[in-house]
Amino acid sequence: MTIRVSKPAFNLREKLSELDYNQVPFQKMPSGSIIQVGYAQTKTQQSMSSNSWTNASDMFVDISPRFASSKMLITVHTVSQLTGNRVRFDIHKSTTNSRISDHANDNGVNYGISAFEGANINHVVSFTIRDTANTTENIRYQLQWINTGGNQSFIQAGYSVGTITVMEIKE
Repeated sequence: MTIRVSKPAFNLREKLSELDYNQVPFQKMPSGSIIQVGYAQTKTQQSMSSNSWTNASDMFVDISPRFASSKMLITVHTVSQLTGNRVRFDIHKSTTNSRISDHANDNGVNYGISAFEGANINHVVSFTIRDTANTTENIRYQLQWINTGGNQSFIQAGYSVGTITVMEIKE
């Protein structure tokens, strides 16, 4: 016995245009979709002589995640120089009031996401790190830096451009 099912033809384009939104709702986007992007840049050279973590001026992004489960991908690019010792870099997260590198043996000075040595040389500082939002409230991701010996250090050395980008990625 043969069964035949027939369905009336329809125009897919017409059906899509009947939808009541101009973009796919965030809730319907698949995992791995970029939900939003925050970006900041500065050309202002900054210097410090501190052996405690210091905020880098204008190197932060404020972002309100749409989903608490979202992954936040943070990318930093700048140029730095120091006169001595070692410079370390990390990202401070406002909602936890902590640096996100989270090393088990962190003593507040000796760990970070990136570090370099070598006096009076311009060094490229470039890193990407992932975080979990764990909130839908506003988060400030702020670049911080430290010179472990308290010597003078610079970012945007030679008046280069420093950037920080934060992407919310749906989990």
